[in-house]
Amino acid sequence: MKIPSFQGKNDPEVYLEWEKKVEFIFECHNYSEEKKVKLTVIEFTNYAIIWWDQLVMNRRRNYERPIETWEEMKATMRRWFVPSHYYRDLYQKLQSLTQGYRSVDDYHKEMEIAMIRANVEEDREAIMARFLNGLNRDIANVVELQHYVELEDMVHMAIKVEDSLKGKELGHFKIPAPLLHGGQMGGKMKGLFSSPKRTTKKER
Repeated sequence: MKIPSFQGKNDPEVYLEWEKKVEFIFECHNYSEEKKVKLTVIEFTNYAIIWWDQLVMNRRRNYERPIETWEEMKATMRRWFVPSHYYRDLYQKLQSLTQGYRSVDDYHKEMEIAMIRANVEEDREAIMARFLNGLNRDIANVVELQHYVELEDMVHMAIKVEDSLKGKELGHFKIPAPLLHGGQMGGKMKGLFSSPKRTTKKER
């Protein structure tokens, strides 16, 4: 496996993706820390190689020891290629993330990616609440009628409701089975989606 090249572009997400790929490769090989650093530097191009060369010279000039481990190298690169405001911006984006015009599946994946990149750790209930609050209201109104133990169950139900709503637009709406046969909830669901009863002249 060859370590991917790194150009040193001013894009935190490009750097973090590159870093993750390098770590995957190192997990497959029993390289020494010194070799990890050397193999990584070999793949620097454009601005990255200039930046690294300048960094090495400055450390020598200041009588600092050279970078000898991948962890130390990674920390140094993060300080330079991932600005401090990046994680703050990610967190703010996560806080305001809603489904909008995305599909439920795309919204869920984007939320997961944003949480991972922003290093946000929440318990299961908090994550489910975050996901539910960001869903489009017509989907959330149906999804929240049922109790969920795992986020995956909530996501799957939201996808089913989304598909059902699309079917309704095409004239063949189907209520998700778990809600249709859910006792009191089933009654609520039927009330939500059944056509209003027409009154006859006698009933008037």
